[in-house]
Amino acid sequence: MREFFIQHMNIDIVEIAKALIPIVFTLIICLLSIKVIMKLVKRVMKKTNLDKSLVFFIEKVIKVILYFILVLIIADMLSIPVTSLLATFSVVGLAASLAIQDALGNLASGVMILATRPFKSGDYIEGASVSGTVSEINFSHTVLTTPDNKKIHVPNKEIINSVITNYSEQSLRRVDVTFNLSYTADKNKIKEIMNKAIDNHPKILRDKPIFVKTTAYQASGIDYTLRVWANSADYWEVYFDLLEGLKDEFDKNGIEIPYNQMDVHIINNK
Repeated sequence: MREFFIQHMNIDIVEIAKALIPIVFTLIICLLSIKVIMKLVKRVMKKTNLDKSLVFFIEKVIKVILYFILVLIIADMLSIPVTSLLATFSVVGLAASLAIQDALGNLASGVMILATRPFKSGDYIEGASVSGTVSEINFSHTVLTTPDNKKIHVPNKEIINSVITNYSEQSLRRVDVTFNLSYTADKNKIKEIMNKAIDNHPKILRDKPIFVKTTAYQASGIDYTLRVWANSADYWEVYFDLLEGLKDEFDKNGIEIPYNQMDVHIINNK
């Protein structure tokens, strides 16, 4: 059989087998090593507090690097110039990176978001001129759900470069409500109504500072500000209850919310 291949095809299968055996053996050893290394990486990642998406990305990057090293080892054993191979990969990588630089920018920003964690899924945030509840963080976009149930896909690069306000990160929030009321209204009566509204609301935290003060004298009326604390989850309920309830109480007690006014003085020179 060997002589047949040598005579008719000029191929020595024995020599080829001798050359392939160490390559196949190396390939098997490398594949088993990659499998073991990836198991160790997954164990280490499970013990960290990193986001699942970031963990998935790190594992994929490590896997790609390991397989790239495997390709270089096999190429060297096949007498393929490794330096030429690296140069080819570099040129291809440069061309690809220039073609998809926006996508790579979003990818890098996504990794930064997952690593620094300025927000997480379930947080209500404001950034890149939009706001909503974070429903998903992937490597290209952050997906927000608005209160009226619209989905907004924001490129990670835009949101990481903007000012991010996270309304859910703190467990407590201060509720501020300001009313501009008539100069003729009884100041003590106004504060009494405000304090009563605070006492009657079950979700206002009594162990936190409560502020009921005059805060400004405007052109048409006086600003009275009420500041209380509530759990972040109860913020909007407390805010709207106070806004609506206080207006009703002011109306019942004849306390006017004035319109903008201008006094015009006419001088008669006759």
